[in-house]
Amino acid sequence: MRNVVIAATLSIGAILGDAQAEPVWVQVRESVVRSAPKYYAAGVLPVRYGEKVERLSESAGGAYVKVRNIQGYLPLSAVSLDRIVLQARELGQMSADTSDVILAGKGFNKEVEKAYKSTDPEARFDLVDKVEQASKVSSTEVAQFRKAGDLP
Repeated sequence: MRNVVIAATLSIGAILGDAQAEPVWVQVRESVVRSAPKYYAAGVLPVRYGEKVERLSESAGGAYVKVRNIQGYLPLSAVSLDRIVLQARELGQMSADTSDVILAGKGFNKEVEKAYKSTDPEARFDLVDKVEQASKVSSTEVAQFRKAGDLP
């Protein structure tokens, strides 16, 4: 377990190193560049899977990036040092949907999901899918929730 923690720390260090304006790519379906390194900070700019961003520095809350002349923060889990390239003509020829392509790019596809399901036939993976679909919350809704709860 200790080796896994060390490897994860080294990977994060590689993404966040001291180099200036290092290119990184968005590795999640969509994310939002935020004004501060907090998940509830105001959204500044949406980004999508495969989009190139410039990593300017690190912070405790993520990577400080520049995208289309806008600067802000992305979570570390949203960026990759590996270049992600999808060509429109390839997407038209695929039988997989975009979510399959994204998961496969991260090493997780329907076959891997099937293997996980086989380890615990009683597990309710359909509920995980349902939560993922229902958990889409806009920045405006988060701001309203914070205000109603008198949260920072």
